[in-house]
Amino acid sequence: MGDSHSGSSDEVARNPIAPQGMGSVGEEAASNVVGGGSGTGPLGSAATPAASTPAATTSGLSGSKRSRRTSWVWNHFTIVNNFKDEQGIDIGQRAVCHYCDTHYKCLSNNGVGPHGRHLQKYHADKIGNASDSNFVYSKEKMRHGLALYVAAAEQPFTFGDDIRFEHFVQNCLNPSFAKVSRNSTRSDTKKAHTEVKKDLISELATVGAIGFTSDMWSGINNRGYICVTAHYIDSSWTLQKKIIAFRLVEFPHDAEQIFESIMSVFRDFEVLDKVYSITFDNHSANTATLPLFTRNLTTPYFGQLLHLRCVCHVINLVVQDGLTHIAPQISKIRNAVLFIATSPSRQQEFDKLCTSLYNLKPKNMNSDVQNRWNSTYIMLKSCRKYSDAISGYVNQRYRPCRGSPLTQADWEIGFEFMKFLKVFYAATVGCSGVRYPTSCIVLHHLFNISVNFRRHREHPNFAHACIDMEGKFRKYYEEMPPIFMLAAVMDPRMKLQGVNLLLRTIGTNLGITTLPSSANVYDLLTSMYAKYDSKFRSNAACTAAPLPSSRSTNDEFWDFVSSNLGSSTVTSRIELDKYLDLESVDENDRRDFDVLAWWKINEVKYPILSIMARDLLTPPVSTVASESAFSAGKRVLDERRSRLAPDILDCLICLKDWEDARLGIQKRSAKDEFRGYFADSDIDSD
Repeated sequence: MGDSHSGSSDEVARNPIAPQGMGSVGEEAASNVVGGGSGTGPLGSAATPAASTPAATTSGLSGSKRSRRTSWVWNHFTIVNNFKDEQGIDIGQRAVCHYCDTHYKCLSNNGVGPHGRHLQKYHADKIGNASDSNFVYSKEKMRHGLALYVAAAEQPFTFGDDIRFEHFVQNCLNPSFAKVSRNSTRSDTKKAHTEVKKDLISELATVGAIGFTSDMWSGINNRGYICVTAHYIDSSWTLQKKIIAFRLVEFPHDAEQIFESIMSVFRDFEVLDKVYSITFDNHSANTATLPLFTRNLTTPYFGQLLHLRCVCHVINLVVQDGLTHIAPQISKIRNAVLFIATSPSRQQEFDKLCTSLYNLKPKNMNSDVQNRWNSTYIMLKSCRKYSDAISGYVNQRYRPCRGSPLTQADWEIGFEFMKFLKVFYAATVGCSGVRYPTSCIVLHHLFNISVNFRRHREHPNFAHACIDMEGKFRKYYEEMPPIFMLAAVMDPRMKLQGVNLLLRTIGTNLGITTLPSSANVYDLLTSMYAKYDSKFRSNAACTAAPLPSSRSTNDEFWDFVSSNLGSSTVTSRIELDKYLDLESVDENDRRDFDVLAWWKINEVKYPILSIMARDLLTPPVSTVASESAFSAGKRVLDERRSRLAPDILDCLICLKDWEDARLGIQKRSAKDEFRGYFADSDIDSD
C-alpha cells in the first residue's frame, strides 16, 4: 500500500492517506516514540528527534547495544519503538521521517543510505546542504582554496594574514582557522597553479583542434608580456576559453622572440600537434612570425587556416579613416565634455542646469579616448539627450574650438555619424565573443557593413569618409579568408547557398570582383572534407554495418575492394551531400540559434563532417580574449605590486581565468570596456 522510495517494501513504507478511522502512521506512532519527549512536526506533540534523547541511541530490536547515531539524517528522522503499519500491526522499531510518514529500518547494520536518499529526493528544500553536517575542517584544503580565491579575486597575498580576517573566520565560520602568512599564500598559489595546470593539460589532450590568440602588453614596470589564450570545443560541444600563459618576453620584441615565446607555451602544454589557428592583431612583428610557425608546426589539421587577422583591429582601422573626416565636429564635442568633466565646480553647475532648466537627471560627463573609436561612439551615444544642455552651458563659459561655439549642426553631424558607426560597433562586439563561435558570423557582419556603405556613400557628410573607409575595407577583404566561408557553411542557417548569397551581395555593394564564387567555395569545401574523410574514415567504419557473412574474409577480391573503397567512402559522400541538401533552419529559429547545440544533436548523423565542423567553428576571429587579460594585468601589476615576479604574475592571471571558467562566470562576450566608464541608463537604447 505504501510508496517505496528505496525499491523494497520491506525496507520502507509510506502512508500518504491513513485508512479510515485511523490517523497517519506518524501520528499513530507518536505515543510509541522512543524517549516519549515533546516535539514538533508531523509526528505530533510527542514526536522527539532521536538525537535529542538518550534512548535514541538504541540500536537493534533488543535494545541491548547502544551506539551514538552521528549521521546527519538523524536530524530529520525519529526512531519509534513498536511502530504500527497501515493494518495496525506492530512491526518493531522504525525510523520515521519528520516531514512525511515514510519509515525505514533503523538497525545499526542497515546503514542510512535509504534515509539520506529519501531526504535529498523529497525534502531537499528542508535539509539544505546535507554534507554540511559531515564537514571536516582541513587546513590543507583551506589553504588551497584561499590561494585560488586570492588569485581569482585579485587580492594581495596578505589577504589571509590579516588579524581582522582571522577574527571574522574564527568567530563566524570556523574556530579552527589560523591566519596564513603572505609567503605561505604565495607558495600555495604556485602549487595550486601547478595542480590545475596538470588537469588542463590532460583536458587539452582529449580535444581536437585548438585555436589560439596572442597579443603583447607592456606593464607599469615597462616590461613586455605576452598572453596566449586557447579556444577549443569540448566533448559536450561547449566552446571553452582558457588563458594558458601570461609571460615575460625579453627584448627585442621581434618576430623571433615572439615565435619562441609562443612555441615554449605550446611545448609546455603539449599542444604542438593540435594548433589549428593563431589569431594576431595587425602588428608587423606578429605577421612576420607566420613563416616561422609554418615551417615548425606540423599539425594533423592540415595547417591551411593557420593565420587569422583580428577582425576587430581591421574594423578599428576602417573606422579611424572615417573619423578623420568629421574631426572638427568630434573635437568640439570632446572639448565641451572635457570642459565640464575636468572641474568639480563646473560639473556641479552643469547638474543644476540639467535639473532646473532642461528637466534632466544630473549626469557625470566623460570624454572619449581619442585612439579608441568605440569610446568615441559611446561618448556620442551618452550625450544624446544632453546636447542642448551641454551647448547651453559650454557656449556661455567656454568656446570649444578657437572661439567657435558648439552648434546644433555639430551635434547633427556627430549623431548621424554615431548612427553610421552603429553597425561597426555591433560587429566589434559580436566578433569579440569568447563563449560562442565567431568564425561563422564574420560574413554576417561584413555583409551588414557593406550595406551600410551602400546606404551612406551618397550622404553629403559621409561621401569622402565612405571612400576612404571602403578602400581600407577592400584592402583586407577583397581576398576573403577561407575560414570565414567554410565556417559559415557549417552554420545550418547558411550552408553553401547562404554563403554564396552573402559573397555576391558584398561584392556588389563594394564593387569587389575577386570574391569566390559558389563553385570555388564548394571546391574548397570538398577538398578539405576529403582530407577529413581520409583521416577519420576508420572511425566511421567502426560504426558501419558489417559485411554479409557470405563474403569470406579470405576472399582477396573483397579485401581489395574494402581497402580501396570501403563502405565509408560512399556514405561519407552521402554525408556531405546530405548536409548541403538539407533544408535550412526554419526562419523563425534563425535569430536565436545555437550552432554548437545543433551539431551536438547531429554528431551521430554526420560523424566525419561534425569533426570538420568542430574544427572550423573553434578559431576566434579577434584577439579580445587575450586583450581582456591585460585589464586584469593592470589591476594585479599595479603601483603597489610593480615588482611582482613574472612567474607569479603568470600564476595569478591564469588561475583567475581558470577559476572563473570553473565557476561559469567568464564573460560570454567581451563587452566594450568603456561601457562602465560611460555609465548611462539609456546607453543601450536605439
